[in-house]
Amino acid sequence: MAQGRRIIDIEKQGLVLLCEALTAIGDQFAVYGYSGQGRQAVDFLIVKEFDEAVTGRAGAKLGGMAPLQQNRDGTAIRHATRKILSRRAKTRLLVLLSDGRPLDDGYKDEYSLQDTRMALREARAAGVQAVCITIDKQADPYLRRMYGDVRYVVIDRVEGLPEKLPRIYHRLTA
Repeated sequence: MAQGRRIIDIEKQGLVLLCEALTAIGDQFAVYGYSGQGRQAVDFLIVKEFDEAVTGRAGAKLGGMAPLQQNRDGTAIRHATRKILSRRAKTRLLVLLSDGRPLDDGYKDEYSLQDTRMALREARAAGVQAVCITIDKQADPYLRRMYGDVRYVVIDRVEGLPEKLPRIYHRLTA
């Protein structure tokens, strides 16, 4: 890791660049995070809503993002899909920026992978295309099972994430 920077800091840098690129081309987008501890305590965090500018409160929230607790990817994907479907748009894309596999109390191993896979299938059936961008170099075996035919990209050097995120988005939407 470059200069002792945390993965979350590099992910935030990439996310800021992606937000700037999306703003410049006029695409609607929202930024969400999620965390939790157990089935009854999944927090869906709103960083930026579709109609909100990246500056001000949303910019401060983006800068303040930090690792919290566990992650139930399937739950977050389902909630984000509902929010995306509430918007009128020709193309609906859900980009998941991940540092590893889903993990929470009672939500691990094969169960977490299959739940995430089902949530992605539900999103696609509803008209939301998903892509996962991960920095987990060991991700390929579980991503194949979890994402199936959903697109995913493994970034081999986390330091390369900031400049690659906007290019990946462009390829997905061109």
